[in-house]
Amino acid sequence: MKFAGIDIGTTSIGLVIVSAEHGETVSVDTQPNDAVLQSARSWERIQDPERIVEIVRGLIASCARDWAEVSAIGISCQMHGMLYVDADGRSIGPLYTWQDGRGDLPQPHGEGATYAERLSQLTGYAVSSGYGLVTHHYNRLTGGVPDNAASMCTVGDYVAMKLTGATAPVMDASNAASFGLFSNGERAFDAAAIRRAGMAYSLLPRVIEAGGIAGLTSDGKRVACAIGDNQASFIGAVPQLKGTLLANIGTGSQLSLFAEQYEEIPGLETRPFPGGGFLLVGAPLSGGKSYALLAHFFRAVRGSFGDAKIDEAEMYERMNAMAEQALDGEQAQLRFGTQFYGTRQDPLVLGSVAGLSPDNFTPGHFAAGVLAGIVDELIGFAQLLPDRLLGAVTSAAGSGNGIRRNPVMQRLLRERLQLPLHLAEAKEEAAFGAAVYAAAATGAFPDLDAAMVAMKR
Repeated sequence: MKFAGIDIGTTSIGLVIVSAEHGETVSVDTQPNDAVLQSARSWERIQDPERIVEIVRGLIASCARDWAEVSAIGISCQMHGMLYVDADGRSIGPLYTWQDGRGDLPQPHGEGATYAERLSQLTGYAVSSGYGLVTHHYNRLTGGVPDNAASMCTVGDYVAMKLTGATAPVMDASNAASFGLFSNGERAFDAAAIRRAGMAYSLLPRVIEAGGIAGLTSDGKRVACAIGDNQASFIGAVPQLKGTLLANIGTGSQLSLFAEQYEEIPGLETRPFPGGGFLLVGAPLSGGKSYALLAHFFRAVRGSFGDAKIDEAEMYERMNAMAEQALDGEQAQLRFGTQFYGTRQDPLVLGSVAGLSPDNFTPGHFAAGVLAGIVDELIGFAQLLPDRLLGAVTSAAGSGNGIRRNPVMQRLLRERLQLPLHLAEAKEEAAFGAAVYAAAATGAFPDLDAAMVAMKR
C-alpha cells in the first residue's frame, strides 16, 4: 500500500508518496507557492486558491507512475487562514492567510480596540489577527463578505473539495480550532459565541469526527479530511507521540507537546489533535522570517555600496558560518528580542538588541544573536509547562527548513533544551505526517501510533 501526503504551506507546496510496508518515501516533490496576490493594503496577506489547486494538480501529475498505486491521500495546510465558497463549492475571492493583519486594525467606535480584541470581548475567546473568524468578523463589518458565500473553509479543505468533487467543505477539529471560537470540550464551534459576535453559524463548515474522510477521488482514492500543518508536522517529525517536545521553525515557529487529556495552561494554545488528544502549542510570530529580515538587511548594505549581488542560498550559508564563528569566539553574545512582527498577544511589541560593544558589533554576532533570539523566544514557552508535563519530556525533535537547513539553529536548540535533538528523515515533515495520518484514518492501521511505528521504520 502507498499513501500520499500533500502539504499546502505559505511559501511552498509539497507532495510525498510513502510505502506503508517499508516506511520508504518513494516520491517527493516541492514547488514554490506562487499564489500570492499583491495588495495595495500593507496589512493584507492574500493568495489565489485556484492557483494553489493548480499547483497541487501539477505535483500529482509529476508523480503519475507512483500515484496510480496510492490508496489514500492526506492533506495538511497552513492554519488559521480562510476562504469563502459558494453553494457549488467554488472559491469566491482570495485565501486570507494566517499572516493577514486586518484583525489588528482599530475598530471604529470600538473605544480603541482592534477587531480581534473586540471579537474577544464579545465572545470570551482569545483570538488573534489572521484567525479565520477574526478575518470574517472584519469582513462582515466592512462589507467584505461576498453576497453568494455559502460557507468558509481552510485552503486544505478546499483542495480536498477539488480532489473529491464535493460542493460543501468538511473540517477536522485541528483546522476548526484554528479559526477561533471553537470549544475543545464539545469539539465544535461555540454556537452561543458565534451568535454574540453577530455571525451566521450557517456559514461555518461541518466539523467531522476524528479520522473522518472528506470523500473519494474520481479514481477511487480516499481523501482524509485536511488537518493543521502544526499537527501534521508533529506526526511526521517526532519518533513517538508521547514525551517528545517538537520545535518547528519555518516562516513562523511553534513549540509543541502532545497531551492525552485537555490542559489549560496560560500562554499556551490547546489544539485538538487528529485522532484524539491535544497538542499544547506556543506559537511566536517570529521564526525563519526574522532571519530572512536580517538577510534582507545585509543585502541592502551590500547594495548601498554597489557590491555584487549574492544568491539566497549563498547568503544564508555565509550568515550561518559567521554565526557559528561568533558563537565559538570569546566575545559576549548579543541579546536579540526577535519580536519584529509583534506577538499574538500584543501586535505592538517591537524587536530589540542589547549587549552591543565594539567587540561584538559584527555581522557574525548579529546573525548569531538573531538565531539565538528566535530560539529563546520559542523555548520560553517550554517554561510555561507544569513540572508534571515538562518532567515527562525525554527527547526533542526539530522540523521545518529553519532547523533542517541550519546547523547553528540545531546547535542552539540542543544547548538551550539540554536534550538530544531528533531530526526526521522525511524532508517534508508535514506532508509525510499527512500521509501517515491518511493511513490511520482510512483503517490501514489500528490507530495513529501503529501507523507512525510502521511507516517510520
